[in-house]
Amino acid sequence: MTRDDRASYMLSFAEFDIEPRLRRLSRGGAVVRIGARAFDILWLLAEAPGQVLEHRYLLERAWAGRVVGEANLRVQIAALRRALDVEGGERYIINVPGRGYLLTAPVVRR
Repeated sequence: MTRDDRASYMLSFAEFDIEPRLRRLSRGGAVVRIGARAFDILWLLAEAPGQVLEHRYLLERAWAGRVVGEANLRVQIAALRRALDVEGGERYIINVPGRGYLLTAPVVRR
């Protein structure tokens, strides 16, 4: 996501708020630290809740044309899961084998 691509709205799901202009993820008002690539992937998933986003699409968008392997995507998804998921609780990002990832929670645009 480039500076020009940053939306003027934020997205919320569960107890999380995603603020693209500030590139900030928060949970109940407290900032949750995630890396830039993880943030971009989360934003893409939150813009299409319940839809499977293909590996190739996520790689192309989050890495902006750089050639990287799927292992890079898996690392970022793992980081997002650590930041979002509560042990023994809801799993917000799921893998659809051979296809991609999806955000399971309903998302509200503000």
